[in-house]
Amino acid sequence: MQLKLLNFHKMLANFSTSLVGGFIPLIIYRQTNSLFWSIFYLFAMYILYFIFNQIFREQYVKRPQLFLVLRAVPILIYSVAVVLIDISFIVGVILVAIFYALNLSFRGNATEIILNYSVSQNTDSKSLGLTRVFEQIGTIVAMIAGGLFLDYLPTYVLIIIAMSIYLLSTVPLLMYYISARKQKGFNTEMTSNALVQFAQNPDKSQKGKKVSRQVLFRYGLVYYLVGFLDIFCDTFNIFMYVKTGQFAWAGYFSALYNAAFAVGSYINGFLTARFDTTKLAAASLIINGISVVVVACASSTIVQLIMFGIIGFVYPYYSLFLLERMLSKTRILGVSNRAIFMRDDATQLGRATCLIVALFGFIIPTFTVMGTALVSCGLFAPVNEEQTRKTMIDYLEGSN
Repeated sequence: MQLKLLNFHKMLANFSTSLVGGFIPLIIYRQTNSLFWSIFYLFAMYILYFIFNQIFREQYVKRPQLFLVLRAVPILIYSVAVVLIDISFIVGVILVAIFYALNLSFRGNATEIILNYSVSQNTDSKSLGLTRVFEQIGTIVAMIAGGLFLDYLPTYVLIIIAMSIYLLSTVPLLMYYISARKQKGFNTEMTSNALVQFAQNPDKSQKGKKVSRQVLFRYGLVYYLVGFLDIFCDTFNIFMYVKTGQFAWAGYFSALYNAAFAVGSYINGFLTARFDTTKLAAASLIINGISVVVVACASSTIVQLIMFGIIGFVYPYYSLFLLERMLSKTRILGVSNRAIFMRDDATQLGRATCLIVALFGFIIPTFTVMGTALVSCGLFAPVNEEQTRKTMIDYLEGSN
C-alpha cells in the first residue's frame, strides 16, 4: 500500500516542483545574460544539498513521510524567491539556492528510504522500475507545460499552480503515516538472519563493520562518477537557452529525456527479472558517456533530440541495476539506509565536481568531463560488482 501511495505522491510532486524548479538556471540567465551565475547557482545548490543531508540524516530515517509533507515549506519559499530574482538578484539567488537544496534533500532521502522499505516488502522484481516510471510521468508533463507557460505567463501563476498540486500530493502520505506509524516494523531497516547471528559474535560483528565500509566505499565511488551525468539536463538546457532564448526548447528536451527514461525503466524491470544485466549496465554507461559528448557537439537539433532520447532510454539500465545491487548487498549487512545516504552524498559531490569546469565558462568541455567519467564508470562497475560479491561471500561463509 505504501509503495502505491509513494508512486502517486512522486508523480504529482515531480509535476509541481518541475513547473518552476526545472527552469531556475534559465531564469537566472535571462536576468543576467551570464553563464557564470547560472552555473554558480547549480554549484552552490548541490553543495548545500550535501550539507543538509548531514544535518537531517537521522530524522530522515525516523520520519521520512513527515519530511515529504514538510517539503512544502522550502518549495513555497524558493518559489517566492524566484520572483525576488527580478527585484533583488543576489538575495533572490541565495534564497533559491538554499531552499531548493533543502527541498531536494527532503525529497531525495525521504522518498528513497520509503522506497527501500516498501520494495523490500514487495516481491515483485518490477516494482522499482515501475515507481521510476510514475515519477517521470509528472516531470514529462511539467517540463512541456512549464516551458510554454514561462514564455507567455507570469512566473507567479506557475507558483500558485505548483504549490496547490504539491499540497494535494502529500495528503495520502500523511494519512498513511498517521494510520501506520504504530505498526511493528514501521520505517525500520531490514536486518538479515545472518547479521543477527553475527551480532552475537564480537569477531564477526567487527568484521561485518569492516565489510560494510568496504562495500559502501566502492559503491560511493561508482555513484560519484555517475553523478557527473546527473547535471547533464541542467547544463544542456542552459546551453539551449543561450542559443534560442526560449524556455520551451528546454522543456521539450527535458520531456523527451524523461519520457525515454520512463520507457527504459519499464523495460528494464522485465529484463532484470529474467537476466543478469551486469554487462548491459556497463555497456549503457559507456554508451551514455559517448552520447553526452556527441549531443553537445552536434550542430543539428534533430541529432540532438535523438541523442537526448538515447541518453534517457539507456540511463535506467545502469541506474536501476546499481541501485538494486547496492540495496540487495547492504540489506544483508543491515546498512541499506546508510547506503542510500552514501549514494546521495556521493552523487552531489560528483555533480559539484563536474560543475567546476563549467564555472570557468567551459560548457562544451564540461560535457567531455561527463563523458569521461561515465566511460570510466562503465569499465569500473563490473569489476566493482565482482569484488563486492566476493567480499560478501567471504564474509558470509566465515559464519561456518
